[in-house]
Amino acid sequence: MLIPKLKFIVASLDEVFPIIHKFLNPSREDWDWSERIYWHYPQLRKRVSSVNNPELKRRKEYSFFQELFEREKPLLEENSRIFQREWDKINDKVMLALSDIVEQEWPNKYATITARVSINPICPRDINRGVFDVFYKENINSMKEVVIHELLHFIYFEKWINVFPETDRREFEYPHLVWHLSEIVPGIILNDERIQRIFRHEFHSYEEYESIMIKDKPLLRHLQEFYDHRRSFEDFLRNSWNFIQTYREEIFSGIY
Repeated sequence: MLIPKLKFIVASLDEVFPIIHKFLNPSREDWDWSERIYWHYPQLRKRVSSVNNPELKRRKEYSFFQELFEREKPLLEENSRIFQREWDKINDKVMLALSDIVEQEWPNKYATITARVSINPICPRDINRGVFDVFYKENINSMKEVVIHELLHFIYFEKWINVFPETDRREFEYPHLVWHLSEIVPGIILNDERIQRIFRHEFHSYEEYESIMIKDKPLLRHLQEFYDHRRSFEDFLRNSWNFIQTYREEIFSGIY
């Protein structure tokens, strides 16, 4: 059985900035992450708050992150080494536990997964390339939380495509309902004792999901019951998928 290895590297400015810029300037169809970025970088808000020209705003954003990257590069490199050392202590146990929980072996394409240590406080992933980002200011426990959450997505979607082979892979991304379910379930799956024995931590889903009520009961409680009474992980997926399709309107109205 393949046990993937996670490799930490420093994400370059050229890799990171286009993603940050998109998060800061979402289209109507995008999830708005801008406030989370400004919370981490309040000086950035001051620099661009009075700029109305989109191209000038982009240049000011780039200038801010260029200065930040050059200043923080030694810390990015140091934390990349620290993250690697600390993660290596639990890598094999986590990879095996996720495989066991999802009832899916890791495919060869994920022999090595890359974690890019980044100045971006939002942690995007690229399922096709086997890459995701980790914010460089995370402490060790927060880093492990982010990494385990992101690793789940990789093997979760492998299982998903086996259960629902007709799924268009574009649905693995926002704003599709398949993507939303993938972001709802970590708050359930990762509290499985098989993960908790390795890394004791209470995992949560996004607040937007936790506040949704369906039939006078939280959305997550419905899905937790599917998980607790599952015959298999496939059974959990099918029940969860049927449920959120049935209550699609309630879920989307709760999010947006």
